[in-house]
Formats: sequence, C-alpha cells, structure tokens
Amino acid sequence: MAFQNMVNMQLMMFLLVGIGFFVRKKGIIGGTARKELVNFCLYITLPFNIFHSFRMDWDSGMLTAFLEVLLLSIGYNVISIFISFLFYHRSESRRQKPLRYGTIVSNGGFLGNPVIEGIYGMEGLFYASVFMLPVRIVMWSIGTSCFLKGSRENLVKKVLTHPCVAAIYLGLAAMISGIEFPDFLEKTISGVSTCNTPLSMMLIGMMLAEMDPRGMLDGTMAFYTSVRLLLVPAVIFGITLLLPISPLLRGITVIIAGMPAPVTTALLSAKYDGDEKYATAMIFVTTILSLVTLPAWCYLLGV
Repeated sequence: MAFQNMVNMQLMMFLLVGIGFFVRKKGIIGGTARKELVNFCLYITLPFNIFHSFRMDWDSGMLTAFLEVLLLSIGYNVISIFISFLFYHRSESRRQKPLRYGTIVSNGGFLGNPVIEGIYGMEGLFYASVFMLPVRIVMWSIGTSCFLKGSRENLVKKVLTHPCVAAIYLGLAAMISGIEFPDFLEKTISGVSTCNTPLSMMLIGMMLAEMDPRGMLDGTMAFYTSVRLLLVPAVIFGITLLLPISPLLRGITVIIAGMPAPVTTALLSAKYDGDEKYATAMIFVTTILSLVTLPAWCYLLGV
C-alpha cells in the first residue's frame, strides 16, 4: 500500500510535467508567459499553499507531543544545512545555488505527507505536519538565502519580507490563535492552495522543454543525487537509531529526509539567477530514482 501510494504520487507528478512539456513545445505558452507564471507561483499560489498548511486545530495540551517532533525536525534541518555547505565548493556559482538549496530542502511537503499518511495513517500525517513547521521556516529563510546576494542586513530584510516567509508568520499566528475564517474565505484559501501543485509541476515541464539535456547528467548530478537520496537520510537514520524515540517518529524523519529535490529548487533558480535548467534536471533525476530509494528506506524502517 505504501509503495503504491508513492508510485501514484510520482506518476501524477510526471503526468503534470508532461502536460507542461507539451504546452511549451507546442508554443501554447511562450517563454515570457512561462517566466510570468513563475512569478505568479512564487508570489500567489505558493504563499497560499504555505498558509493553508497551517490550518490545523491547536490545543495547548498538544505542546508536549509537538516538542519531541519539533526537536527532531530542528536536528534534521541542522544536519542538512551542514551537509549543504560542506559540499559543492567547486561548483560554479549559478549551479551552487540550487545544489545547496536542494540539499537543505526535500520534497517533504508535497510528496512526503501523502506517502506518510499511506504508511502511518492520520496519526502519521498529524506528526508529519508538525515536523514540516521548522522545515518550512528553514526553507524560506536559510534556504532562500542560497539564492539572494547582498549585505547581511539587506539579505535578512529580503528573506524576512519574502511573501512565502510572510505566509509562515500569518499561518502560525492563525493556527495558534485559533481564528476561524468565514467559509467563503476558507474555500478561497484552499482553492488557490490546490492550484500550486499542478501549476508548479507543469512549470517544471515547461522548463524541461527549454532545456538541452547535454551537460546536465554529469558527475556533480550523480553526487548530488546520492547526497539527497542516500547520505542525508542515512545520517538521520543512524542518529535516530541511538535516540529513545518511537518507530513512528523515526520513520517520519527518515522518509522526509529521503525525499527528492523540491519543485521550488527550479522556481527559485528561475527567479533569482540560479541555473534553472540544472535545477530542473535535479528534480527530474531525484524524483525518478526515489521510486527505488524510498521503498528501500521503508524496508529498512520495517514498514
């Protein structure tokens, strides 16, 4: 069942990529329109998606359970950040940006939640949602800083005022305060959030249509893929074996750590002068190979 859920999610992603590839190749959407759609995704659908992910009930009695999951998430983020800055020094600047970002951040939000729900049920999905809170904060702060240049003051300002980071502030505030929105507003937030996944994946397909695959599948790509799908989850797996935690929490942590590169790697590369073609190849290659590595991690976890 878990393997079937992973395959279904990944096949859906590839089908959406194929649609984007087709419309770009046929000229239904041109290069200028594709770049404008990147902005629309980064400034509208993605912030709505982030905000919507915080729409869960908060209970002060949940604080103890939250704490253990949050500590695991913080530990995972520290390890992935350290690994990202340990490698890739010899890569040229435009490729170094997506390589570091794609090591810090995995596709745990989109692909991870449904996979974890399929393996561990609603309890697993609840803990995975909590686990993703620090991940999202790191994703839109330290992760985004991989693409932004400038003085430390300007860099902090750019990161803190980014729409996706603002969505985290607002989402946390709404979750903790327990504010209830009118039904029409909830449906609007949910509707725009739902647009994010198909739009993002079709944008990847459009980028693939513009890309020359020659020079993409090099030694650096092979190294990055092994880091993203094998090294990071292996380190997490080894450390969590030494900790007195439940198999459920160990499984959630390792599975999220072993997810492929996120779609935002290409979106941010396109927006902030990273190598978007190489970033697109990173997503494509790691997602295909995760069809093998994720079931392997599930086997090692005993699920």
